[in-house]
Amino acid sequence: MHPRIWLHLLAAALVTAFVLVPAPARAATGTIVSLTFDDGVQDQYHNARPALASHGMQGTFFINSARVGAPGYMTQAQLASLEAAGNEIGGHTITHADLPALPAAEQRRQICGDRAALLNMGFTVKNFAYPYGNADGAVEQAVRDCGYNSARTVGGVVSPGGCQGCGYAETVPPADAYFTQTPDSVKTGTTLAQLKNTVTQAEAHGGGWVQLVIHHVCDGCDDTYATSPSTLSAFLDWLAPRAANGTTVKTVDQVVGGSTQPPVDGPPSPASVQNPSLENATGDVPDCFQLGGYGTNTYAWSRTNDSHTGQYAERVTVTARTDGDRKLVTRQDAGTCAPAATPGHSYRLGVWYKGTWSSEVRTKMSIYYRSATGVWTFWTNGPALEQTGTWRQTVVTTPAVPEGATNISFGVALAGVGALTVDDFSVLDEG
Repeated sequence: MHPRIWLHLLAAALVTAFVLVPAPARAATGTIVSLTFDDGVQDQYHNARPALASHGMQGTFFINSARVGAPGYMTQAQLASLEAAGNEIGGHTITHADLPALPAAEQRRQICGDRAALLNMGFTVKNFAYPYGNADGAVEQAVRDCGYNSARTVGGVVSPGGCQGCGYAETVPPADAYFTQTPDSVKTGTTLAQLKNTVTQAEAHGGGWVQLVIHHVCDGCDDTYATSPSTLSAFLDWLAPRAANGTTVKTVDQVVGGSTQPPVDGPPSPASVQNPSLENATGDVPDCFQLGGYGTNTYAWSRTNDSHTGQYAERVTVTARTDGDRKLVTRQDAGTCAPAATPGHSYRLGVWYKGTWSSEVRTKMSIYYRSATGVWTFWTNGPALEQTGTWRQTVVTTPAVPEGATNISFGVALAGVGALTVDDFSVLDEG
């Protein structure tokens, strides 16, 4: 069970043990079912959307803005057609980030930036779902500060084989609007009977709010988090007539309510490279950098004291290659490490390097930019570099930053057998 859910259960137990006056009566709401879909995958559009429409129902789709239009994910036009049909679009962070694992500033960039990007696409975005269901008090506050009206975890409600002793539904209104609870995620092995039971157990225990957490809707497309289109359709067949007895289907917004808040900016990005001399690191990876590359090649990374300045530099050795490259680049995050970029400006990028490779190997700087929706895109390369046994600096002045770009990332790529050592990264806004 999620640690936050244990805290909620403990608080409830303490109230039961020490408060002698009865709790206020909850207004009768019947049973409300919300059909929620995480991550914005394509099969939701092709399979969940028609099932909902044919039953006259709407769901809530929690979207990662950086995935919109990516292979396997819904396009902006598809999301717009969902919203036009009465479905709700909610936030889910820019890149499906595990929020408690991030620094506070990056949490807010992931949460606020995702909501701002979706609002800028024209969607009404009021409610949020924590990736992996993970949150703590600081993350809850960040969600509130970014303008959301509620946030959903995963778990805290009695589920098939789990959460015994939990409640049978979330309350209406929820006890904590920024940590609303659910049965466990629907999985490949979740049966139609178990889906029905999540509803009937709530009905039998006074009603409340049942949020079903669904990822893929497909046959055979995911080993863990999927339900088949036939199972979903059969469940909706069974669910629809229960409205006559007070069990209704509503979106999260229809349950939580509240107005649409204006977008909130996350903290500003730095103007310079963070940890430029690579002195601070977690294992072999310098802080605010990431190990990059692609293709089929054999390589090894190491921190070395053969540095240009300071104590450390980073070395990659490629011993075999079919294609692709290996490179250390400034971290492609939401802006805690990635330097800010202003559209229309050019930037002077510098990296000190040394290494050996054969004459046909094209070692060069690779440069990327981040869009307003959070997508990192390859932008351009610098010129080919000569091998050298002594430290040299490669400097590249970029073209004008494209419209809509927000951040920049760069590093030197080794595209062949050899060894490359890098140190002392720099960025200067040339205007």
